[in-house]
Amino acid sequence: MRIHDTFVCAMLLAVAACGVDERADRPLASGAETGATAGGGPVGGSAGAGPGGGGTASAGDGGSAGPGSTGGIKFDVGAGGTGAGDGGAQMGCEKVDFLFVVDNSGSMQDEQQNLANSFPGFIATIQQTLMAKDYHLIVVDTDAASLSFNSLTCNNGVCTCDPEPQCCLGMCYGNIIQPPPTTCAGKPCSDYELPMGCDVTLGAGKVTDPIGNDCGITSGKRYMLDDQPDLSGTFACVAKVGAGGDGNELVMQAMMEAVGTQNDPGQCNEGFLRDDAILVVTFITDEEEDGKSPGDPASWKQFLVDKKNGNEEAIVMLGIVGDPDVPNGVCANGGDADPSPILRGFAESFTHGQWGSVCAPDYAPFFTQAVSVIDAACDDFVPPA
Repeated sequence: MRIHDTFVCAMLLAVAACGVDERADRPLASGAETGATAGGGPVGGSAGAGPGGGGTASAGDGGSAGPGSTGGIKFDVGAGGTGAGDGGAQMGCEKVDFLFVVDNSGSMQDEQQNLANSFPGFIATIQQTLMAKDYHLIVVDTDAASLSFNSLTCNNGVCTCDPEPQCCLGMCYGNIIQPPPTTCAGKPCSDYELPMGCDVTLGAGKVTDPIGNDCGITSGKRYMLDDQPDLSGTFACVAKVGAGGDGNELVMQAMMEAVGTQNDPGQCNEGFLRDDAILVVTFITDEEEDGKSPGDPASWKQFLVDKKNGNEEAIVMLGIVGDPDVPNGVCANGGDADPSPILRGFAESFTHGQWGSVCAPDYAPFFTQAVSVIDAACDDFVPPA
């Protein structure tokens, strides 16, 4: 069910970043693949994706299983460096870098909880199955610092809003109300600390929950290591990125920033992406990437391949996205999620790639199947010399 937007976009630092989000369960923001079903959701992009299937699509197959499959799109990419098989190194990965890109717009709270619930079983299976025991894990959201509100009430200069404190930062420091109030939700505006630096940078790893409480990452970095105490609890803290983000979700741009600019020396995610590790990207969103992020699927893929020294098979791409346009899709037409053929095709274009439905009631079957894909990529990986 969709409604027309009635609120003005919230804004931070007087920079408007407005995105229209049309689903009725979404707060107003600031600023014919067929897969076999698994856990109530179609799964595409992996060979043998039927019940109990895992495996990976070969470089020449369609990357999608099931009757009526269109075949996965395979984008041609240029070799940018040392690929698998170069250097004479021993096959098999010893390190894995996990990147989770989580939509933080208004309709995503249930999906974030679903992701957090699925993680303990996923990481336990990874630890039991893969030869690799050295992990980096990072979570990023899909906007930089836009703030939104579900409700806003002002009476004689006294304002309340929800969700607090994000909405109060927008009210106190933005241009929602002119002149800005001096108090919000019963607190003086001076009590709301304006986020800065990596906390307001697209692609930077999350280290707090949505209201600013520290999640306890012990590495001293913006990503977790395999020895993180209470890894599942810490992941749940950062993965529930909140629902106060911009409705103009920059899923692919956030992904590229996380392993690109933000991975450079001195930047927010320095050291996350390693040449001698496979990269596992999981993106979860109920919106399509239809011109929001710069570039197109072929350029997004080429960007990642370049970051992995030209070795496309060192990347595993997992998408949890909308499927109302897919036969037997889980998402209901017109409400639960946008049709996402672009993002589904992007995931399927990778040798090690698959997608599942964002509307599935449980993501555990998808991640269980994904372990087989990751394991295959790990077994075949040859670190650059």
